[in-house]
Amino acid sequence: MIERYYLKAMKDIWGEKNYYRKWVEIEAAFLEVRGYGDLAREILSMDIEPEDVREGEKTSGHELNSFLEILISGTESPDSGEIHKGLTSSDVMDTARVMQMKESLRGVREKLESVRDLLRRRALEYKDTVTCGRTHGQYAEPLSLGLKFARWYAHASRNIQRIDEAGKRILTGTISGAVGTYSLVTPEEEEKVLDILGLKPSPAPSQILPRDPFAEYLFIHALAARGAAEIALEIRLLSQDGIKEAAEPFTEKQKGSSAMPHKKNPVICERICGLARLVSSNVTAALENIELWNERDISHSSNERLIIEDSSSLTYYILEKLEFVLEGLEVNRENIDKALEAAGPRLCSSAVLKLLLESGLRREEAYRKAQEVFMSGSTAEEIINTLVETPGLEEEALREALSPAGYLKNIDAVYGRLGLI
Repeated sequence: MIERYYLKAMKDIWGEKNYYRKWVEIEAAFLEVRGYGDLAREILSMDIEPEDVREGEKTSGHELNSFLEILISGTESPDSGEIHKGLTSSDVMDTARVMQMKESLRGVREKLESVRDLLRRRALEYKDTVTCGRTHGQYAEPLSLGLKFARWYAHASRNIQRIDEAGKRILTGTISGAVGTYSLVTPEEEEKVLDILGLKPSPAPSQILPRDPFAEYLFIHALAARGAAEIALEIRLLSQDGIKEAAEPFTEKQKGSSAMPHKKNPVICERICGLARLVSSNVTAALENIELWNERDISHSSNERLIIEDSSSLTYYILEKLEFVLEGLEVNRENIDKALEAAGPRLCSSAVLKLLLESGLRREEAYRKAQEVFMSGSTAEEIINTLVETPGLEEEALREALSPAGYLKNIDAVYGRLGLI
C-alpha cells in the first residue's frame, strides 16, 4: 500500500508489526488453553520485529518457521517445545488475518456511520430545495435536492447493515490442524482459543479457512467504495461549467491546474472514483481464490497480502475523503434556480401528459399534443392557453400541473420510510 493513500489508522492494523503480533497472541492463547499460562504470558511480552522475521525467512524460505525460531529462542522456559505443538501454519496465519479484518471492519464501519450522519444532515437541510432532476444528462422532472442525499443515506445504511450481517460469517478462525480433522488438537480446544481471541470457529475448515467469506469481505468494501464513488460522481457532474450547482471544497491556497489558474478541478471526487475502481477490481481475485487444490494450496496467499490490505485501507481512505467533501460541500442555490428557470415548464411535461390522458384523449394523441407544446419552447402561459381548449381540462388543473412544487408532495413519505423525519 503506497503512503499517499495509507492513513495511520489502517497502517496500524495492516502493518506487518500488527500481523506478527496477532501470531504471538494466537500462540499464547493456544498455550493458555493447554495449561502453559506462564509460557503464554512470557511470549506475550515479546516484541517481534518484522525485519528479523524476514531475515530468518531468507534462510528457511518459510515465514512462520522464521517467526517460531525467534519466539522459541527468546524464552528459556523448559516448556518451549509446546509452542506451536499441534498447530499448522494456516491455523496461525489465517486466524491472524481475520483478526486484522475484524479490527479493520470496525474502522470502516465507523467511517460509514460518520458519512451516513453527514448525508442525513444534508438530506434534511435540502429537503425542500427544488432542483432540476436529470436523466440521460438532460432535464427530467423537478426534484428535491435533499432526496439525492436521502438516497445516498439509504445506501450507506445498507452498507453498514451488510458489515453487521456479514461479520457473523466472515469473522471466524481455525485451529484444526493440517487438513481440518483436528488430528492433533480438539474442537473444544479450538473453541477456547478462539474465544480468547474474540472469534468463532469456522464450521468446516480444511487446512485453511474457506475463501468465500474472504471474497465477501472484499465485496463489502467494494460496495462501500462504489457508494462513495456514486456520490463523488454526482458532485463532479453538478460542478461542470454550465451547471455549477454544487462543488467539492476548494481551499484558499489550493491550485486547480499548473497551467490554468482559473481552474477548480474536482480532484478529490475524481480520486474517490478512481480508487473505488481499484477496490472493485480486487473482488475478482478474491473470487478466484475460492477454488484451491484439494485441502489447500497457497495460490491465494500471495495476492491476499495485497488485496485485503489494499481494499481495506483504500475504502477507509475513500470514506475519509468523502467526509471532507460532504462537510464542506458548496451548494449554489442561485445556479439551481437559474437551471430551473432555463428548464422552464419542460420539467412538468409528465404531469401535463397525465392530465391530457385523464381528459379522455387516447395516449398517442395526448403524447403528441404534450410533445408539441413542450418541444416548441412555449412558456407556461402559452402552454395553458394552447391546452385549456382541450375538452375536460381546467385552467386551474393545468397551472397546478405546471408547478414544480407539486412534484415534491410525497417527499415526506420517502423520508419517513428512511427514518429521517
